[in-house]
Amino acid sequence: MKSRPHEPMGTYVVRNIDELRALLDRKRVVILRTLAEESLTVKQLADRMGLVPASVHYHVKVLERVGLVALVDTKEKSGILEKYYRSVAREFQVDPSLGREPQAPGLALDALIRDMRSSVSHLQQIGDTDPLINVQLVNVNLSREAAGRFAGRLHELAAEFKAAEEPGAHEAYALALAVYPSAPRPARSMGEEGDGEERCDESSRG
Repeated sequence: MKSRPHEPMGTYVVRNIDELRALLDRKRVVILRTLAEESLTVKQLADRMGLVPASVHYHVKVLERVGLVALVDTKEKSGILEKYYRSVAREFQVDPSLGREPQAPGLALDALIRDMRSSVSHLQQIGDTDPLINVQLVNVNLSREAAGRFAGRLHELAAEFKAAEEPGAHEAYALALAVYPSAPRPARSMGEEGDGEERCDESSRG
């Protein structure tokens, strides 16, 4: 295969469930970001990520299969054919209409749980006894229109959080935001105070 230049496009819009499933994995997100900067082999990727090549090879193949990563070059070195991969874009955005697909909510929830578990495991490994963690879970009865307004505000907050990135910072934080349908709460009389059991509102550090 001849070497050919490959420069990722600016933004790629994820429009189907297979692409979304491939994207909703922390390791694959890191791979996409790394390959957006330069083309690398699986071995080079594995060295940078501190993972075994077999694991990285699996994730690269998943991304290649759905078209988020492309094989852009091959080189023969000491009788071994080296394959170089590159992300198809520098940024990936999910088409909002995918949220109406039956599988989408479950995929997003599974990805969120995996990411949180991975983060907690990392904190335990590095011995961080005072992490900055803020969790809020509130259930209320709302009209579809009102819930839509809150969803829009969360989208704005997520954009603000992303824009606030400090490249030189040595710590990393994740922001998880979700507005989703749940079982309706029992109706209360006007002015009735909650008893603390119907509303779970947690904010913690550590």
